[in-house]
Amino acid sequence: MNIKRNSWHYKISLLGTDTYEKSTDSLCLYFWRLVLKSAGILLLSIIIPCLIYAYFTSPFVISTTIMVVFVISCVALPISAIWYLRKLTGSQLKIPGENIAFEFIKAKKNKICPLIKYVD
Repeated sequence: MNIKRNSWHYKISLLGTDTYEKSTDSLCLYFWRLVLKSAGILLLSIIIPCLIYAYFTSPFVISTTIMVVFVISCVALPISAIWYLRKLTGSQLKIPGENIAFEFIKAKKNKICPLIKYVD
């Protein structure tokens, strides 16, 4: 399977590593590394604003309603900003010919994980 070096999932898979791709990298290893790093990024994007909020407010002021509104706004504002920018520029999300998730499911069904070739 070919993976472009300028794709978002390639950049996430290299996040936090000091080595670049290996010639023996398989699709299964790449997929799970991508899932774990994406989950870590999502978890940090929720936990860090909550910790900042808790640090700058006293424990007596924090209420459940304020915290829920704060967490929802931390998630909703970036999503709405991306939607607005896409609407403003007219660009649409294009699904590539080789989707990582579909290729992983096919590989699991065939019980073989293909090697990855990184292309420019």
